[in-house]
Amino acid sequence: MRLKGILLFSLLFLILAVSLFYFVLPNLLFPLTIDKIPVGAYIVPWMEPNPSIAVLRTYQQNPYGPPPFNIDSVMAGALKLNMTFNISVTGGTRIIPSTVYLGHDMDYLYVGGEFTGMGLNPNNGPNVTLFNYFNILFDVNDNGKLTFPEAGSQLPVLVYNDTWTTGGLYHDLLWDNYVSQFGRACWVFAEDYCFPNAPPGMTMANGFAEYDHPTGTLTIIFARCLRLSAMSGIDALQMRPGERWVMGFVLELGFGRYVSGTPFSDNVGDWPGPVYPYLSNDSSWWPKLVIDLTNQPATFPSETAPGTGS
Repeated sequence: MRLKGILLFSLLFLILAVSLFYFVLPNLLFPLTIDKIPVGAYIVPWMEPNPSIAVLRTYQQNPYGPPPFNIDSVMAGALKLNMTFNISVTGGTRIIPSTVYLGHDMDYLYVGGEFTGMGLNPNNGPNVTLFNYFNILFDVNDNGKLTFPEAGSQLPVLVYNDTWTTGGLYHDLLWDNYVSQFGRACWVFAEDYCFPNAPPGMTMANGFAEYDHPTGTLTIIFARCLRLSAMSGIDALQMRPGERWVMGFVLELGFGRYVSGTPFSDNVGDWPGPVYPYLSNDSSWWPKLVIDLTNQPATFPSETAPGTGS
């Protein structure tokens, strides 16, 4: 009888010790980050695209062409930011009224955009098609200064002169304090740091894009991972369930441009103010973005915040 009592006590003690090790100790050593929401911050609502990005990508493979892509419907319930990108190009300025959509679930930040009259890349040549692209960049620790490895994302899109448009994968970006071949700090592809330690594709995820030739409108959507365990210490965006992060952020819309010997030669417009080509790592003036994983609702509520113009 006594032996049974000892065994039962030992079993209960073991369960308590394991629970302490796996659930209590990590939270004591590494407490969850729950930032205070500042006045004027943009709060990203809970939502998921409908239809999903995976379904949209099957539409793109349709030999008869994809159905109309209504980003406002797909991203219903997302935060909506309205702005105008002004991109200086040879011979003038592209003025592009735009709407950017932001939403999240427990695992992904969903980013959508509609860029009216963006047009083809003006730097295309007879034998080359260069990217149109969209960037979202984060000051992850929100300290007003970019330091390695701040996080960002880019969705590059090849828009050809016919009906063919490709925008299948987005890239994670990292802020490198100093890139020797460029002679300054800048944003670089995260996979450049991860390989060969991470498998190919680890820093990329599904995206979808369509281009309407009659209006020159580019529409995009992609899913940014909120955490990648294989990239711990590399990708600075490593949110845990139950956390709330406040981050500085900016948006960029651009046309790729290859000029030998001048890596910072793209044609780019920024919101809410100019940052390219990264002559400064000062992010103290960036607006604030809030991603809150503390309380997942039973159903994702709709929320539309008024956009800001620039």
